[in-house]
Order: sequence, then C-alpha cells, then structure tokens
Amino acid sequence: MKNFKTLCQKLVYLAVFMFFSCILISLPVQAEETDTTLTTPTNVTVTLEKDNWNYDMAHLTWDGSNPSDDSNYEYEIQISCNKDWASMTEDDWYYVDTYSSTETSLYYDWIFRGDNYYFRVRSVYYDEETSEFIYSSWSKSAILQYYYNAPANISIKSAGTSKITLSWSKVDGAGGYRIYRSTSKNGTYSLIKTITDPATVTYTNFKNLKTGTTYYYKICTYNADFANTDGFKSKIYSAAPLPVKRTLTAKPASYSSITLSWNKDSSVDGYIIYRSDSQSGTYKKIKTITSSNTATYKNAKLTIGKSYYYKIRSYVTKDGKTYYSPYSSSVKGVASVLAPTLQSAKIAAVTKATLTWTKVSGAHGYAIYKATSKNGTYKRIATIKSGSKLSYTATGLSNGKTYYFKIKAYRTVNGKNYYGPCSSIKSRLMNKLGYAGESYESRCKRIFKTTYYKDFTSSSQASAQMKTISVKVWDINSSGKKYTKTLRVTVHKNIASTVQQIFKEIYNGKEKFPIHSIGGYSWRGNSSSSEHCEGLAIDINANENAMINKTTGKILSGSFYKPGVNPYSIPANGDVVKAFEKYGFYWGDWSTKADYMHFSYFGT
Repeated sequence: MKNFKTLCQKLVYLAVFMFFSCILISLPVQAEETDTTLTTPTNVTVTLEKDNWNYDMAHLTWDGSNPSDDSNYEYEIQISCNKDWASMTEDDWYYVDTYSSTETSLYYDWIFRGDNYYFRVRSVYYDEETSEFIYSSWSKSAILQYYYNAPANISIKSAGTSKITLSWSKVDGAGGYRIYRSTSKNGTYSLIKTITDPATVTYTNFKNLKTGTTYYYKICTYNADFANTDGFKSKIYSAAPLPVKRTLTAKPASYSSITLSWNKDSSVDGYIIYRSDSQSGTYKKIKTITSSNTATYKNAKLTIGKSYYYKIRSYVTKDGKTYYSPYSSSVKGVASVLAPTLQSAKIAAVTKATLTWTKVSGAHGYAIYKATSKNGTYKRIATIKSGSKLSYTATGLSNGKTYYFKIKAYRTVNGKNYYGPCSSIKSRLMNKLGYAGESYESRCKRIFKTTYYKDFTSSSQASAQMKTISVKVWDINSSGKKYTKTLRVTVHKNIASTVQQIFKEIYNGKEKFPIHSIGGYSWRGNSSSSEHCEGLAIDINANENAMINKTTGKILSGSFYKPGVNPYSIPANGDVVKAFEKYGFYWGDWSTKADYMHFSYFGT
C-alpha cells in the first residue's frame, strides 16, 4: 500500500509538472503578441511649404517608434477639412495613405484656400499568422489653416472725438477684409465692416463710438468664394476717439506781435495755446480759446528779434470729463517788421529802373537787393534810411538783360537793425532799346504794337511813322585827318532812340570809324520786301561796302568792299558791326549775296 501511495503521489507530481510545462511551452507565443503592441506617433505637426513649381502644399511630420527593419510595420494618415473641431465625428475623417515605418513625413498638395485641414497619424502592424491588422491609437491632430495672410503694417489712430481710422497693407490674392471690434481686449469681437474691394486698405469707424473710450480691433482677409471666409486675423490693435493733433504755424504780425494759425476742428470745444522761450523749455498756457471755429490768435507785446516757441492742443468736454488732443509740434515765431509789397520795377532810362513799394508799419528803412537770375545770388545795392521813402532808382543796368529785385524792411532798436522777410520778387527786362536775341514777337510789338510784321501800303502811310534824327560821326578830311560832323537819317520812330544809341557807341568807339553817308527810310513801292520801306534798315558808306553775289563775285550795288584797305569799308569784327548787333540789328549777310552796307532790324 505504501508503494502504491507513493506511486500515486508521483503520478500527481508528474501531472502537475506536465501541466506547468505546457504553460511554459506556450509562453513564447505570448511574448510574440506583446512585441506587436504599437506606440502612438507623437509630435505631429503640419506646415505650409512650396514645391519646386512654387505651389502650396502641406508638409506633415511626426515622431514614431516602429521598427524600421520590419515591413509589417507602417503608418496610416487620415485627413479632414473645413470642419469645426468641436463638431467633428469619425465619419469626417478619410484615408489618405499608408507609409512604411522608415518614413515619418508626408507632402500633401490637395489643399485649397479658405479651408481648415486636420491631420492625424497611427501605427499599423500586419500579423501574418492571423492575417489581421493591429492599430495604435490615433495621434493628436495637427491643423493647417490655409488662408491668405493676415493684414500687416496696421496703423490705428484717433480721427477725432468720435472717429477711429485703421489702415493696413494690401494682402495679395485676398478678395477683401473684415473688421472686428470689441470694448475689451479679451472680450467678444463683433463684425462691424466687410470690405469687398481688395484695393481698399483704410477704414474709418465713426458709428457708436464714445469720446475717451478705448476700442479694440482685429482685421482679417476675406473672400466670398471660400466656404470659410475669415482668414488669419491680425494682432489686436486699440485706440480711443480723442481730439486729434493740430498743425500750428507762427508768422510775424508786426514788430511786436506774432500770429498763430492752425487747422480747426468742428468736433472740439476749443483750443489751448502754450508758449516757451526755448524749444525744449517749459511751456506755459497763454490763451484758452472757447470756440472750435476760431483758427488764429495774435500774441502781442513781444520783443522784436526774440524767438518764441509755441504749442497748441484742442479739448472737448463729455459727461463732465475733459479730453485733450496731443500737443502739436513746437513752432518758432519771431516778431519782426513785415515784408513790403514790391509794386513795380519800371524802366527809367536805358540803364535805369525805378522800384516802388508799400510802406511797412514800424519800419525805419529798407534794403534793396538785385540778381541777374530769379534763383541766383542777390546782392544788396542800396539801403534806404527812411521808413517813409518808398522808391529807389537802380542804375548801371544793361539794355537787353533781365534783372530781379526784392526788398526788406528793417527796424532799428538800440543801434541794431532787425530785418523782416523779403518781399516777393519783381523782374524787369531792360528793353528801352532793341537788343541782341530779342524775339520776333517782341520786335513786332516794339515797332508795330502787334505780334506780327505789318507792311505799309503807301508812302504816305509809311512817312507818318518816320522820324529824322541827327547823329555825330567821324569822317576824314582832305589831309587824311578824322573830324566830327553831323549827319541826318530818317528811320521808324519806334526804333529812332535805338539807332541814336548805336551811332553814339560807334562815335565813342576806339576805331573812330569814318562815315560819310547814311541811308535810312526809302519808299520802294508797296510790293517791295525791303525793310527800308518801314524805316528799319540802314546803309552805311554804300559805295565802299558793296552788295556782292556770293557765287559769282559780281557786284550788285556799290563799287567795292575792301576792309582793312579802304577806311570806309566796314570790318567784320569792328565797332560798327558790334554796335548794330548789340542792339538787335542784323548785318546783311544772306545765303546768295552779302550786302556789306546793310543793317536791318528784322534781318531782311
């Protein structure tokens, strides 16, 4: 019995051993299943990038722990678009692709402006023994908001006591913009304006705004064709409707006062003016103006020549509280005598011009300045030491030149002259006589008082416009010595003074050029084109200054032309030619012939 009991115990032990052995034998199979436990991908991100053709695409990346040497391991990607996250269900996701475990990124180019794109990733294992797939949990979703950029370079400022103006840079491709407003930075933003013109990048909000209250704004891109029309919103910007900054100017009103002026604002209650003795000094209030329509103020009892600095700000009172605009930029003002008005600059003689101007209150005198070009250097030509003298004659001027004049008043205090601003510039062309370079229209006006050349139709009509003048000339006597004599010549009355000046300069010239004959007006018929008919041509020493055909050399009038040999022949660069050309006459050198005796005002 003992042996049988022992045998039974051994059989029980053997059965237990076999049972646990079977369990142990099955353990490797359980270990295999444990190895296929999958890890959920982490750090799932999506960014907007460009492909090689500059098209937009989504780039999805993630971190995964699948073994890279086992092709049974993969990653599955799903996408959902244009859904509010809170209302999304599993039915809103759809399969995109399955990637091998060696890849942890995806490029996705089926994206369209105006949509939200959600991406998620999970690990996948294919069990060959069971022919089944094993999945990890889905990763956290990554979102790509594929809109046009948010507006940038946003500026916001008060536009008055009830207005705020916003501006921003245009966003390429956007169809317009939407503007949202709130009364607190983290409050509820309400849509207040939809702008459907993409070129419009400013907006002034003037509805339901209270002076002094701060308002907060966001701007986003907009396109009516998109299901989701709000693009990225801008950062938050804020401003309060307040009186806006004024622009101030300061000008002398007299030798003891300055006039201030500014751009008025009908939405305010008034303005406050401040003054300092230095730009960076302390500004003290000198005047409160209680009318929004007043836009000037005269600050009196000032010291001439001293610099004063001013600022201004506007104010408005709402619900018992006063709101102020920012201070204007400081402006400098100096009390001084005012600028006179230069009334006229009239020709007084060939080389003189008389200036007249208005009297300046408080002036002790005036300084006169002259230049030969409007923007040239002005030199002082006179100082008038009387505040009551209001004219001056400038001398030493040249006929045919234009001069520019201006004038300053001054006041003397303690032996020092304080000058005011310059008058406006007055010009004067010195054209009492003809001059080189004179225009055709000017010549016509001088002679005919019209803008065109006016032929006389009869000798009687022509004679009525003529004048005979006497001129001194040099001649040569029988002993070969030069002497003075007087000749008479008839010319158009409106050129007579010019001709007299020409012969005066010839007579006073170094050459003492001898003249024995002068021909002027000569009626040659109403069909003649000669300027002798109008009294505008002069012949000198006709016999010794012949008219010659340039081609054949044939003498057409006169006897010869021998400058440098015969003393009566006119040299090309001598006193006679220079004097006539200086006053606007042309020497008779034409295309086919040369008329060396002939000088004409119109060149014919």
